[in-house]
Amino acid sequence: MNLKYKALDLFYFISIMGPTALCFAQNISPDSTQISEKEIDDVVVIGKGVIDVVKDRETPIAVSIIKKQEIRDKGGNQEFPALMKNAPSIYVNDATGYGDSKMITRGFNQSNTAVMINGQPVNGMESGNVYWTNWTGLIDIANTIQVQRGLGSSKLAISSVGGTINIVTKATDKKAGSTARFLTGNDGFWRTTYEYNSGLQDQWGVSFSTSTWRGDGYNRGTKGYGQNYFLSIGFQPNEKHNFNFIIFGAPQNHDQNYYTKISDFKKYGYRYNVNQGWLNGKELLLRTNYYHKSVANLNWDWKINEKSTLSTVFYGSLGRGGGIGGYGSKYIETPNISTPQSPNSIPGSRNQQNGTINWDAIFDYNLTHNTEGIGTGSDNFIIRSSVNNHQWYGLVSNFNHKFKKHFEFNVGVDGRVYTGTHFQQANKFLGLSGITDNISPNVNGTYTVTKNFTTNPWSSLFRNVNRGQRLSFDYDETIQYIGAFGQFEYVNKFMSAFIQGVISEQYNSRKDRFNYTPSHQKSKTLNNTGYNIKGGINFKITKNHNIFGNAGYYSRQPFQNNLFLNWKNDVNPLADNEEIVGFEIGYELHYNFLDLSVNLYRTSWNNRVETISNESINQIENRSGIDELHQGIEVELLAKPIRKLNFKGHISLGSWKYNGNAHSTTYDSNNLSHIISEKDILLDNVKTSNAPQFSYGVGLVYKAFKNFTFDADLNRYEKLYSDFDISKAAANTKIDLIELPNYFTLDMGASYTLYFDSTSLRFRANVNNALNDVFMTYSKTNIKSGDKEADNVKFKGIDTANQVYFGNGRTWNLGITYNF
Repeated sequence: MNLKYKALDLFYFISIMGPTALCFAQNISPDSTQISEKEIDDVVVIGKGVIDVVKDRETPIAVSIIKKQEIRDKGGNQEFPALMKNAPSIYVNDATGYGDSKMITRGFNQSNTAVMINGQPVNGMESGNVYWTNWTGLIDIANTIQVQRGLGSSKLAISSVGGTINIVTKATDKKAGSTARFLTGNDGFWRTTYEYNSGLQDQWGVSFSTSTWRGDGYNRGTKGYGQNYFLSIGFQPNEKHNFNFIIFGAPQNHDQNYYTKISDFKKYGYRYNVNQGWLNGKELLLRTNYYHKSVANLNWDWKINEKSTLSTVFYGSLGRGGGIGGYGSKYIETPNISTPQSPNSIPGSRNQQNGTINWDAIFDYNLTHNTEGIGTGSDNFIIRSSVNNHQWYGLVSNFNHKFKKHFEFNVGVDGRVYTGTHFQQANKFLGLSGITDNISPNVNGTYTVTKNFTTNPWSSLFRNVNRGQRLSFDYDETIQYIGAFGQFEYVNKFMSAFIQGVISEQYNSRKDRFNYTPSHQKSKTLNNTGYNIKGGINFKITKNHNIFGNAGYYSRQPFQNNLFLNWKNDVNPLADNEEIVGFEIGYELHYNFLDLSVNLYRTSWNNRVETISNESINQIENRSGIDELHQGIEVELLAKPIRKLNFKGHISLGSWKYNGNAHSTTYDSNNLSHIISEKDILLDNVKTSNAPQFSYGVGLVYKAFKNFTFDADLNRYEKLYSDFDISKAAANTKIDLIELPNYFTLDMGASYTLYFDSTSLRFRANVNNALNDVFMTYSKTNIKSGDKEADNVKFKGIDTANQVYFGNGRTWNLGITYNF
């Protein structure tokens, strides 16, 4: 019998064994699924008052915990979000390139899942997105990950529609010691890491780590390299004051994959990358991301007296880099010669035998279509970088007062200032000595760009590109935010309850140097007020049983990208605060041999407006009334039937769908009072895309003999629906989505540790997708056989004209860690 189906039979057998065979966490104890503030205090000297950790059996929040050793062991050469894929309602798509993972929580994408690092918000202020390329070093420095599903425990006004990922990094360790680690893996991957901790010596302590990594990537043309650095300086002058300064960053450069037709994958292989090509015998990619984001913060904990504390963190972030792509009105041919080519395609620019880009043909084309070496945007094709430079400064301060035995009060402020600068610059001229930008709407004149710039993430941190060397667009976006929060909490040995609220003001503006003359470049400043209120209660029925519930309402300000139209200073008249309402109830059971949690939730996301700009035809589409309803049930269990064996498991059953119909209005972008067309979009009961609405998994940890541990995780994903383009939806016609094939993954690992007098040597091996299953994780399109675009050929029941991502096949890594 095929090994794959044997594993699947084993999966179903374990699934029906019941609580005895299912579990949730690796380290068994009655409270193994929680982490206390004392545990954090024992590990680091840091601003604990602004890190909203879930307290053991007190905070009425659904939470999953991933601890330091599991992060180090299972991280390997995986993406950081992959560490969370064994928690219920978490889905990770990691098939594009190093750092390009997408994580979805309870059916909500990353812009609606708040990510916090040491209590500081990480989601981009322009769109709410999380770019994991900026955080590749977290695997080396994260001590704990709390996956808080639903409203979460943070007191800040953050994007926790689906949940909050609360990451606590190392800081100044109280114990002295050093660590050296080497990791190697599939496709030429390796990483070296060194960590040093001085321990807390008298009043001072220092910790730092550095690492370097490189790899070819699982898919063709997805090479990457980078460094990670971390420095923490702790100062404790007396019992009342703790200070900790941290700076860390992860400069990196990686090539990228892209969703592609199934027919192209079938023709060229599952590792095919449509962006890969060759110039003069050297590999050259059309898509590369490079970035250097450096983050610094200063934490101050002040114990005012026995009842009052003040915790404050000042933070700043400097980000420099971007992504490369094509510039010009000419196009590269599509991979399939049977597909009609664009009339502006460059002849011979695609090698149809292997699907790669023929950069030599583009080079030769540019040589014959220019004036004395200077090309034009309308007649030539070069590689450019889209630059996103930003600086972000903030302050979070929390005052805590215990004014009676069981009562606790928090009040604080959260302020942020963000400025992002966006433009394009030349990366490779491909046979030209410069290019004239005659295709962008630059009202201040036509630029001829003669300088090109590398994708080195270190040099990008200090690079200054003058105005005359910028292509396509050039604008700044500024966001200022100030919020105040308060929380009242009651705790006794039988129950705990809290209520908290936030009110905030956000100011958005932009400055556009391409679309406007100097006196009109600054937009008006838009002001929006947001607020939220949430509360919860937890009853400790006995020492082994407790039930909890929480509810909340968010009025969230629109993101910057939705406030201004057509990449100009035109204000979107329909953009308004989004409304989020969440409810949850849960039950927890804790015994020495068994932990169980069951959560039922309901989250509605209303009053959404989406704006799509199509500059090529001077049209703007505004879609209003896009409401979603996400509800479901989650189960997590942990059991330890015998001393050496732990079982774990989780189940997530969701009903995530659009609630009600939407309305689309298309405007003339040059005259917003002119309505071109209107239509109703029948979205009611259409399933949301890109995350499986039914998933479950089991795992085990077996201590076979002294110092040797084996572990495995098997996950199953079902009811995964394709994405779709609302703009192509016919009026008054219901959208019918494709359901992608079900799939499962088996991950395995083993650890062995040698202990000496004061040192240890740890070996770790991982194999992910051990059975090398072939599966689709995402479909950009929703093409069915018989449609105009269809191939009318199916693969696993899906028309091969659909553009998809395939998940990674079998990958592996092997590491050795020396602690001394």
